[in-house]
Amino acid sequence: MVLSDVFGHAEFRPGQTEVIRSILAGGPTVAVLPTGAGKSLCYQLPGLLFGGTTLVISPLIALMRDQVQALRKAGVQAASFDSAQSHEERRVAEDDFVAGKLHFLYVSPERLSNQWFLDMLSRASTTISLVAIDEAHCVARWGHDFRPDYMNIDKFLEWLQPQQTAAFTATATPELRDELGEALGFKNPDVFVRGFLRDNIKIETRKMNSDDARNTEAVRLIKNRDGDAPALVYAGTRRACEELVDDLARQGLRAAFYHGGCDGESRAIVQDQFIDNELDALIATNAFGMGIDKPDIRLLIHLHLPRSFEDYYQEFGRAGRDGKASSAVMLWRGKDYRTHDFLIKQSDDGAAPDPRHVDASMRRLSRVYDWAQSSVCSWRRVLDYFGDPDVSEIAEGCGQCCRCARSLNNPPQAVSGKQFEVAHTIVKSIALSNIKYGRKKNAAILCGSRAATIPQCAVGHGALKGQTLVAVEEVIQALLDAGYLAVTGSEYPVIDITSKAKSVLDDDGEIMLSLDSVVPQTSGAVDANLAAIIKEWRDAKAKEMGVPAYRIFSNKVLEQIASRAPENESELLKVPGIGPAKAEEFGYELLEAMKAVIL
Repeated sequence: MVLSDVFGHAEFRPGQTEVIRSILAGGPTVAVLPTGAGKSLCYQLPGLLFGGTTLVISPLIALMRDQVQALRKAGVQAASFDSAQSHEERRVAEDDFVAGKLHFLYVSPERLSNQWFLDMLSRASTTISLVAIDEAHCVARWGHDFRPDYMNIDKFLEWLQPQQTAAFTATATPELRDELGEALGFKNPDVFVRGFLRDNIKIETRKMNSDDARNTEAVRLIKNRDGDAPALVYAGTRRACEELVDDLARQGLRAAFYHGGCDGESRAIVQDQFIDNELDALIATNAFGMGIDKPDIRLLIHLHLPRSFEDYYQEFGRAGRDGKASSAVMLWRGKDYRTHDFLIKQSDDGAAPDPRHVDASMRRLSRVYDWAQSSVCSWRRVLDYFGDPDVSEIAEGCGQCCRCARSLNNPPQAVSGKQFEVAHTIVKSIALSNIKYGRKKNAAILCGSRAATIPQCAVGHGALKGQTLVAVEEVIQALLDAGYLAVTGSEYPVIDITSKAKSVLDDDGEIMLSLDSVVPQTSGAVDANLAAIIKEWRDAKAKEMGVPAYRIFSNKVLEQIASRAPENESELLKVPGIGPAKAEEFGYELLEAMKAVIL
């Protein structure tokens, strides 16, 4: 049996059987299987059964070389054409392919338009029985990982006329899945979506007060991790990578960084150290990890908010690939959103970025940022985003992420009085509106905003005038978490009511919310830069008003502000020593001054 004799597996993983059957049946196939689900077997096994040569299109040199090596160890003839190989290696691969000796040939999408490569295909004595396209989401023009050469695959397939075609990806939303087949030239493909839930991975999210606090927490987690494998830490910037490595070194821990500024030799050394468990932690940007198959990572940390669910899932999915218990911890701050916002709107060549790319990227960022602020089960939100049909199995939560653990201590309760009025008004206005909006725009409409971007004639405009935007957004989030409202659309997210909300409107039923689901920040380490900015602002304000500095805020209150790093009026009001009057008089100016550090 090929599965056991060649690949050494006793049985198929969930989702593999139906995909392999579809490919063997001869129809075009699109498979959305998560990281670690065994996508490669889904084309390697049929490729061996078909005979001839299977052509695998992949954008990842590391993945190509790893798979070629693994196939050769299993006694299967395989080769690749990639930019990292020597002239002699390429010559041998070419000769073997033309002679019909290869079962598998791996190439990058850029190779498909190379005339030398096309001529080689034309004179080969072998038949291309299957073309497998890996990382197929790269064909989406406004997707998170677009590769222009993927747009030429449909023309290549039309020219080549292979017997079977199949496309694979780990990150495709329902909208993108509809586009994949058409963009690749597939006619009525069989589409399979399976297995996004990795119940051996415990997801935790923690909002941090300062950069120092999150580095301190990362060091603590790495020091106390389970197993011998290094922790894998994803950071948003090169500077953050290097700073955390320095912090770990000061604690006697072995750490290295990996980012786009490292040369090829340094990257290779660090990668080998990581694979061989010679480090306590590898701190990397998203330049690391594609094609790396290390099964025993027990701790994966996101030091910043990821740019999208696609990036987030692909990265934390590198933990626990052997099926054993592992943790994925995200240490985020509100300023992470603004950092991504800034970077998304920049262009590598100095020209203005394409507005369609910016819009698509900002929508993906907003979705992951909304989730970070919510209290809904993390795994449920991930499965919802990717349209996994198994999401109904965890409708009440996964029972193991930090959100589910927190909800046990803060069960929903029937709201009454003003809270009920606000919640009911929100639900009713969204229900009556024929045009649907996102969370922030709904809040602005209900608060009666006169901003040019807010439709003044929208249903419910001004219905909650007098309430703050922050307070209304918090109730909208609580309604989302409780299932009265739902985000619809992955790429163009808007809010609509659910059947649960309809029963409230039709029968005047109770509204059960966990309005205190966001745990107030506790006092932590003082950010020195932030403390200096706040003190400078206070002293300048006192001089402007001609009053003693303590009349603005006392030194003790300044310490509390610097420790908690509030980012909006709601968080500012939770700081001891700041009441509504102080927040009204000084809140806006103070928060604006703090952006110099928090941004």
